Amino acid sequence: MFEYPVVFVDIETTGGSYRNSRVLEVAAIRFEDGKIVKEFSTLLDPGTRIPPMITSLTGITEGDIVGAPTFEDVADELLEILDGAVFVAHNVRFDYSFLKQEFAMIGTTFNPRLLCTVRLSRYLYSDQKGHSLEKIIARHAIPVLDRHRALEDARAILYFSQLAYDQHGPESFADALTHQLKSQSLPPNLDLNELETIENVPGVYIFKDETHQPVYVGKSVTLKKRVVSHFQSTSPKELKISQHVHHVETIPTGSELAALLLESKLIKELQPLYNRMLRRVSMYAMLVKKEQDGYANLAVVSGNVDNETDLSTIYGIYSNRMKAKQTIVELTRAYQLCPILMGIEKGKGACFSYSLGRCKGACIGKEDAASYNRRFETALERSKLSEWPFDGSIVVPVNEAGETVVIKNWIVQRFNDEDGNELIIDSEPNFDLDEYKIIRRFIRENRSRIIVEI
Repeated sequence: MFEYPVVFVDIETTGGSYRNSRVLEVAAIRFEDGKIVKEFSTLLDPGTRIPPMITSLTGITEGDIVGAPTFEDVADELLEILDGAVFVAHNVRFDYSFLKQEFAMIGTTFNPRLLCTVRLSRYLYSDQKGHSLEKIIARHAIPVLDRHRALEDARAILYFSQLAYDQHGPESFADALTHQLKSQSLPPNLDLNELETIENVPGVYIFKDETHQPVYVGKSVTLKKRVVSHFQSTSPKELKISQHVHHVETIPTGSELAALLLESKLIKELQPLYNRMLRRVSMYAMLVKKEQDGYANLAVVSGNVDNETDLSTIYGIYSNRMKAKQTIVELTRAYQLCPILMGIEKGKGACFSYSLGRCKGACIGKEDAASYNRRFETALERSKLSEWPFDGSIVVPVNEAGETVVIKNWIVQRFNDEDGNELIIDSEPNFDLDEYKIIRRFIRENRSRIIVEI
């Protein structure tokens, strides 16, 4: 069946991430020359509590691990069984990441070749729906006495491998193994045909789960290279994403600017599970500059920027009022500004900071307005929104085909095709802080490529 030694492995753990969870039970079955040559199975003392959810799933209780060995106690025996063999598991990167971390904690490097029985099932039984161990056991009537226990699950994937070999024959089985060993870092549920069609061009990619719901959106100037790089990482986030990925959709854009803007737009529209930095903000907290008796003062106003907004009055824009007020407090202290004029203290007359020597008296007219206003402008220079540097809209090329994006007041108005017809219509163009930063940087670096609409 196999031309080399393999070890069928299964583990039970105290949680879903190897960074903050430990191995609770491990089983390994070494299969060599067509037969089982050794079985190993043991509960482990993980050195941490067993969550009720894990006990409910596996049946393993705190009492069961009293007197159980630690991973370090069994590491040498486990390494002996695994020595020189291909590591086989169902969703192999999960089991491998935990054992790699356990070995690393005792100073041992662990880097075997990997085989995944999820991907083996997908390759040989592509007409079947669902390739979880639960579904494979039910579909093939695999005898299992104690589901979600390491040794029984390891026996189940060995049984499945033997069954697949018998049903498909030596040649097809060998082809499936060879195909997988060449691409073992890829997600177990991903259709490799989808990956092969991706080109190394600028664009946006969308990872989707089994039901085609988006779980992650990203962008790159080399799409295929970036997509593959996700699956070569062993970080906890990338491993979680990998487990969920069943499909990859790509949208070539022709340029990095278009990819950046489309990524931002899609993340806010689709709300993928693993994108947290670019979620849509429905209402911003804006620092709006006003004037009182010649002195600059500041108010936090909830709202949005639109095409008619006077950007010269916006001295900062934040996702929520707490961040806005925190910024004001920090700048007021650092630049000895007046808390009353900065909108963080109410009252008439001198502010409390004046009595402490932290305000120079603008609140009572003791500091002249010109001096105070200069310090105000310096303090808020970095947070202030840049004024739109053009008299009207600008047209920016996004690819060699002649498609363009039209931008005004830092807001994407529309996308045009090569003939100038609207390609993507946003019925309500709106300001987005992430897009503002993207556009501002692009204009600064590509001023000569920009066409101003007349």
